Amino acid sequence: MSSLASDSSRLSTWGAIRLAAGIGLAALGTLLMIGAVPAAITAATIEASVGRSGIVTAQLGVLRAAPDDRAVVVDGVSARLVAPEAPEWMAGALALARTDISALASDLGGVALVATPSEGEAFVGVAPVEAVNDYLDGTPYSVAVKDAGDWPTVSVPGTGDPAPPLDQDFWVRSATGAAPELPADELNGLTLVLMRTDASPGPEAALRLEYRLPGADTALRGAAVTAAAAAIGGFLLVLLGGWLVVGRRSRAQ
Repeated sequence: MSSLASDSSRLSTWGAIRLAAGIGLAALGTLLMIGAVPAAITAATIEASVGRSGIVTAQLGVLRAAPDDRAVVVDGVSARLVAPEAPEWMAGALALARTDISALASDLGGVALVATPSEGEAFVGVAPVEAVNDYLDGTPYSVAVKDAGDWPTVSVPGTGDPAPPLDQDFWVRSATGAAPELPADELNGLTLVLMRTDASPGPEAALRLEYRLPGADTALRGAAVTAAAAAIGGFLLVLLGGWLVVGRRSRAQ
């Protein structure tokens, strides 16, 4: 009888341990599955908003000087960040996760103004209007104004030849190349100047704004893997915990 009582006590103790372990594993698994939700939302937001490339482009049209003009000028240039919008079906999930997509886009990414010349290389620079006027004084150039998707221009007559723009030191920010670019947050209402690098006539370039999220592909993969691992791992732990609890009850019966 004593031996039977001892065996019964050991079984009862083992059953209690098994029950506690099952409940603990099930709870841990549930927490893991809940923890997978933010990672899944992050992955879905990146994919839906900027994709694997991490770039969203807005075409601004073609900026073109008159054939004999040496530069084309745009006064008061600024470019505000318009964050990529997540799809409507994701709005509720983002609200629950307390995620502000606009703030997140501003913190993690940046916007650049890119000019792609029709041929060769181009120069783009921004400077105060007075400095630009002094530089181009006496030379023929075009003044452009944004009108929907077009850039109509008015020519300012002149007969002089400007010095190559690269030789000037008044630019607040400048760039040259086959696709020169300027950070949008440095435009700040300054005057934008588009020229050929040698200041020859007829500069022309297509302008676009690009929102860039560095490492979007890596972040997307990382978030997706984290979400999948947490969800699958949590599900398996819930199953194991349930098996321990159900197995204990079966033996008790």
